[in-house]
Amino acid sequence: MEKVTSILIALLICGIVAVGAALVLEKPAEQPVTSAIAPSATIIPVGTQAPSGTPAPATSSCQPLTITQTDGMTVSLPCEPQRIIAANANAAELLIAMGAGDRIVGVTESTKSVPYVMDKIPNAVSIGDWQNPNIERMLALNPDIVIAYSSSKPKNFDQITAANITIISLDCFKLSTLSSDARALGRLTGKMNEAEVYARLVEDTISDVTGRLKKIPSGTYPEVYFEMYTDYTVAAAGSGAHELVTGAGGKNIADDVSSSSVKVSPEWVVARQPEYILKVVSSTNTISLEEMVGSLKTRPGWEMIPAVKNDHVHAMKNEIVYGPRAYIGLVYTAQLLHPSEFRDLHPRQMLTDYDERYVAGTNKTGLIWP
Repeated sequence: MEKVTSILIALLICGIVAVGAALVLEKPAEQPVTSAIAPSATIIPVGTQAPSGTPAPATSSCQPLTITQTDGMTVSLPCEPQRIIAANANAAELLIAMGAGDRIVGVTESTKSVPYVMDKIPNAVSIGDWQNPNIERMLALNPDIVIAYSSSKPKNFDQITAANITIISLDCFKLSTLSSDARALGRLTGKMNEAEVYARLVEDTISDVTGRLKKIPSGTYPEVYFEMYTDYTVAAAGSGAHELVTGAGGKNIADDVSSSSVKVSPEWVVARQPEYILKVVSSTNTISLEEMVGSLKTRPGWEMIPAVKNDHVHAMKNEIVYGPRAYIGLVYTAQLLHPSEFRDLHPRQMLTDYDERYVAGTNKTGLIWP
């Protein structure tokens, strides 16, 4: 009897174990955390921006990233962009400088005329004018992003974004934001080390100039009239040229003008008696810098201006006033305004170094006269 009882107990235990095992096997398995794309993940089409709050699939080839634009606003992208339209000529040069030029598939018509840029990206297609780019051409290039100026956005900005084209706003030309814009480009393209080296070069140059200026009484800084591309259009506070002048130890005679650039009269300039006259000239202008300086000196009434009397009238190509080489233009300008304090610096050698290290073909003579 005891033997039969033992057999029954053993059978009962086996039955319980079997039922438990069946219940375990019927429990749904959890999704593995290493799954490349979860069933509920949202796929973001190329060239569109991720909807707010929608995470991008986290894979080895597609990692979400966030950058800060020139205006301080942050932008998040689902992936590192591989196809870039540079609607900003300075951004195109800076991308090439940090080794990301192969990402550029489109540029503006004005950039197409810059040989030291286009010989690095010969297959880049024109999207038309930078102020009003052709949206159909842009869409045909299937870009991941378009990099445009922050301080002067395209006039058809709203139409571009309405076409599901992501715009990143980076100036890449002002001294105050040049290093941060470079770091943003480095973040966008995975060239963070290259961007950091360049950004520190810019910052170190600015710091060197600033440190030397601290030894000069600010009350002795010369007054400067800086003329933009158009005659009698003065660079006022907030402009890149204003930053160049004040950063080099000059007093901008138009720092009280409300707009960043405004047309003034010849009498206005004469009345303010600037000690230096600087003029920026477009790289596409066929007039030589020497001729430009001559024409400035002979303007009616200007013979009474101290800058003309003392032969302190200079013309500069825009390449060293704005853009990735503006830090070199800062040194040039500081030498003009304070020759004794900056005579040991060598901006010509800086141009050679930039040419050899970053963008070949940029080391040109005749960028400033005299």
